[in-house]
Amino acid sequence: MNKKPYIERAVIEINGGCNYTCQMCPQTDPGRHQGFLKKMSLEAFEDAVAQSTALGAKVINLEGSGEPTLERKLPKFIEIVKKYNAKSFIFSNGYRFKDQYMKDCIDAGLNRIRFSVIGYDRETYKKWMNIDGFNLIKSNAANALEYAKSSGSDCIISSYHLITDNSKTDWEVEQYRKNFIDEIGLDAEIWKMHNWSGVYENPNERIGNRKTCGRPFAPEITIRAGGLDGKKSAVHPCCQVLGRDEEAVLGHL
Repeated sequence: MNKKPYIERAVIEINGGCNYTCQMCPQTDPGRHQGFLKKMSLEAFEDAVAQSTALGAKVINLEGSGEPTLERKLPKFIEIVKKYNAKSFIFSNGYRFKDQYMKDCIDAGLNRIRFSVIGYDRETYKKWMNIDGFNLIKSNAANALEYAKSSGSDCIISSYHLITDNSKTDWEVEQYRKNFIDEIGLDAEIWKMHNWSGVYENPNERIGNRKTCGRPFAPEITIRAGGLDGKKSAVHPCCQVLGRDEEAVLGHL
């Protein structure tokens, strides 16, 4: 007997490109396959959301490897997720998440945005993310948090950080808390660097036993904006495949 597929989350990338050139990201080096540097149409996105929620998905991530805030119609994508009674999450560098655009996204029903901040002060942020944007991102996160509260939105504003030197883990955690997390007053995740499915050569020596995240067997689906041979909506086995997109295509939606 065939068992009906079941998923809890769909990672549906609406834009394959990025406005950052982060040092630790394979989107920068070796770069992303041209077929994946595309945008997803509203129609294709709604089709993917409809199919995903029909199989049980309660959370829709609107990013993947690209930067979702480069899509000017982002609020309309968020509205589609809400239409299907799912929660919309965005993982973003946060550079464009400001002013009226930020308000429109939150008003559309965004449930969570996570700012990616690699570097615990202005200098280290510029080194790792290749842009002098630490203070701007801090301001954008603080303003989004304030607007969510004042507008009565339940949108969660959070941040994500990476340890850049495993020999100074505790110190870097302290710096992230002091210079960003506690200053703004938001929830945060601090991770150690991963190697992006073998694409990125991690300069930090791994400490402790290797463990699997279990993600290829998790109840979720990863759909890219682009694809191979002119197609779009490629399906990957894992949301962490980046820099080898063309080698990991299971099919196209």
